[in-house]
Amino acid sequence: MDRYRAANRDLWEAWTPHNLTSPLYDVEGFVAGRETLCPVELAGVGQVAGRRLLHLQCHFGLGTLSWVRHGAIATGVDFAPSAIAAARELSERTGLPATFVESDLYALPEHLEGEFDVVFTSHGVLGWLPDLEGWARVIAHYLAPGGLLFLAEAHPVAMLFDETRDDRELRLRYPYFHRDEPFVLPVKGSYAAPEAEVSGTEHFWIHPVSDILGALLRAGLRIESFDEHPFMAWSHFPWMVQRPDGHWEMPPDAPELPLMLSLRARAP
Repeated sequence: MDRYRAANRDLWEAWTPHNLTSPLYDVEGFVAGRETLCPVELAGVGQVAGRRLLHLQCHFGLGTLSWVRHGAIATGVDFAPSAIAAARELSERTGLPATFVESDLYALPEHLEGEFDVVFTSHGVLGWLPDLEGWARVIAHYLAPGGLLFLAEAHPVAMLFDETRDDRELRLRYPYFHRDEPFVLPVKGSYAAPEAEVSGTEHFWIHPVSDILGALLRAGLRIESFDEHPFMAWSHFPWMVQRPDGHWEMPPDAPELPLMLSLRARAP
């Protein structure tokens, strides 16, 4: 694991205990039966009863265990040891059987055998990965013949603008074509618990749409559908408006941007 991903893993290790108790994740609500999967995810993946599902970058497993509630035979993967430990505890506490594997994504074939009918990954995942070619190869490695990849993610166009401004002005902060060194930001607190006593450094990448699609195609997958959405899973800008379905969108008087993308791809 390179030094950037190692630093990110350390950051997620520090975030995990605070995220577990954050209202954003509402773990107790999940234990009581709250659905954590959004309508785009549920529609994009479809029926999973009896299907083998691999959830990449699962954090502490709420999404993985939600798929178990829908009938999947699910395996979740994350590189943060404390997150995987918490996921296993939640699995035992809820009686939702799932397998959780601690591994860096790129090293996963060294730690997990088998093939899956569905590979699922969503919301805040690609920005932590420096190499989409390797990411796509891991997905292709695990998909059974005809198996489905479903991805839902923040749109890279939305990520270009300065999310720290509260004056409702969209001002470019990052370049769209930047494929080498990561962007580096100091971190105070957690995105889910801003007041948490956590400090560190975040290393992230913004991947153009062509890189996402191209990596999957070069790995041998067939793009079945690709959609762009004017809403996303979190309030990226402080002045976004929450919809009744839980997604966030721009206010009516603001320019409309592509805020989220989703895609389905198939193995040969």
